[in-house]
Amino acid sequence: MRRVLVADDESLMREALSRMIKKIDGFEVVHAVDNGKDAVELCQKEAIDIVFLDIMMPEMNGIETGQRIKKLNRDISIYILTAYNKLDYLQEAIKMKAEEYLLKPVSQSRIEEVLRSHLKENHPSKKENDRIKPLLDFSNYREMYYGIPEYVEKLEAEADYKEIISDLIKAYPQTAQKIRSLANSPVGHKKEFEYRLVQSMDAVYRDQAIEKHPIFVEVFKFLDDHLLENIGLTEITQCCKLSQGYLSRIFKEAFGISVMAYIHMRKMSLAKWYFLKHQTSLTDAAYRLGYNESSYFSKVFKKYEHVTVLEYKKSLNSDYR
Repeated sequence: MRRVLVADDESLMREALSRMIKKIDGFEVVHAVDNGKDAVELCQKEAIDIVFLDIMMPEMNGIETGQRIKKLNRDISIYILTAYNKLDYLQEAIKMKAEEYLLKPVSQSRIEEVLRSHLKENHPSKKENDRIKPLLDFSNYREMYYGIPEYVEKLEAEADYKEIISDLIKAYPQTAQKIRSLANSPVGHKKEFEYRLVQSMDAVYRDQAIEKHPIFVEVFKFLDDHLLENIGLTEITQCCKLSQGYLSRIFKEAFGISVMAYIHMRKMSLAKWYFLKHQTSLTDAAYRLGYNESSYFSKVFKKYEHVTVLEYKKSLNSDYR
């Protein structure tokens, strides 16, 4: 779903353009503002794919607004709206690398034309780097969880983590802010690279699940708040006021695994992080993750990681750089 921002100081134009865009599959108007300053701030804070800018706004006109937005993110597509067919405006729009210069009044068919063109020019299959194709091909969460370690293992030592993350952001713009926040720290070990990629893809799966079933917002908040406790379906459904059958069904539909499998995978991912970054003991890891007995934690770790804790710790001796 492409995220669209509309900026026009005329309220009727904002409303009309928003209605036209909403009628086109694959696009959603996430903000409609009446000035350029707000448009720039929103593009700085959020993942925005497309901006429609009125050229004649007070304080900061559409050209200046577009220039600032392009400095923030050159991948944002900008469409300039104007009631004036002036050559100097057109030249400025070209310099700014705007996608189109649209004359008002703009019709539904014209908006559909430019947005369909946008989809063709910016389709993920055209923009994605071959390196991240395996990350985009996972059919469910289990494939992702076990596929990423294999993917990372095959990478050359000089592979640029930031570029791979940048490609992921382009492929999943709706999750860009979360992926970017996970990529701020430098990566010095192959297992750390693996962990951050799993967290990034976890964010993608969550956002896609929320888009289909908004109730997942509450479910994931509960999971995040209580992940380090001994929780199960009962606690989640009671807090979120859901039936176990319904939650199990929509979760399996979105992730391809059960709720409990997801919880264990999240905990095992954290356990590996503890072992990597803090040299945590098996007993301490079990306690921190809400497992009452270290022997049970060991069994769960072996079940989901296919190695013992000791074997995993030995694998950490291989340095990424």
